Amino acid sequence: MKENRKIIAAIGLIISFAFLLFSISLYYNYQHDIKQKERLNPDLIENMTTQEIIKIIEEKRANENNFYCFYLLPFIGFTGIIIGTITYYMMSEKIDKQEKTLKNNTKIILNFLTREEKKVIEKLLENDGKIPQYELSHLPNLNKVKTHRILENLKEKGIIKKERIGKINKIILNEELYKILK
Repeated sequence: MKENRKIIAAIGLIISFAFLLFSISLYYNYQHDIKQKERLNPDLIENMTTQEIIKIIEEKRANENNFYCFYLLPFIGFTGIIIGTITYYMMSEKIDKQEKTLKNNTKIILNFLTREEKKVIEKLLENDGKIPQYELSHLPNLNKVKTHRILENLKEKGIIKKERIGKINKIILNEELYKILK
């Protein structure tokens, strides 16, 4: 996970800086185009007075469109990607720590159970927290009677609940415990 985090952060940084360079080049090209438009043709101004030249410059500036915002879109993209990459990098570290803590907590919780109870819980986790009771009796070293006793112990502890569906009991792992253990 740590390797992936570094790779994603590096890709994000590269893309964001590409957007930055692209936006800078667009902006400078835009500025260059404006300066080219503002330049007066030397042949035209040779025979003009200063007042006429000033008047032409003022007319060009009055007719000129102001700054086009779409030249800033790559810069906005750069800003968003750089912020997103930094946030991802920082948050993924916290998420990794939380996952490790949850795994440790899961081991601690499972240590309070017997070996057979652990088998039952693991089978429940494999089946999204719900399984028919008869499937549990097919686990190694378990029979119907042992399975029934184990399930009664787990039910008393509040770890599971039984739901009767016709002649079959459906065993359901406690939702909170399932979220922690999965």
